[in-house]
Amino acid sequence: MRTSLAVLAAGLLAGSVLPALATPCAQQVGALQRRLDSLGAVRVAGLEPGHTLTTGSVKALPRALAEAPSDPQMKPTRENVAAARLLIREALEEDREGNQRACENILTDAKRLMGALP
Repeated sequence: MRTSLAVLAAGLLAGSVLPALATPCAQQVGALQRRLDSLGAVRVAGLEPGHTLTTGSVKALPRALAEAPSDPQMKPTRENVAAARLLIREALEEDREGNQRACENILTDAKRLMGALP
């Protein structure tokens, strides 16, 4: 009886900790990773080893926009996409260490580098 009570208590404790792991920064990281694995990012940077193509996003544009972005810095390049991937890894490390502000600042830089992906 004591063993089953201890197992139940451990299960409840473990279950109560899991939602705390889903931080707002981690959710943003997930969204940016999906964006970097989208068809538009692959058109710009190519499919890199270890990455899979994500399809079927409800927020994705049906096709690439015909006109160029008004801000030339918003045009994504292969180098910028690769740099954004590195920044996302750094943001994950900051998030694991509990540095929310640093994580968000790094993600802002990653978004700027990614630009307007098709």
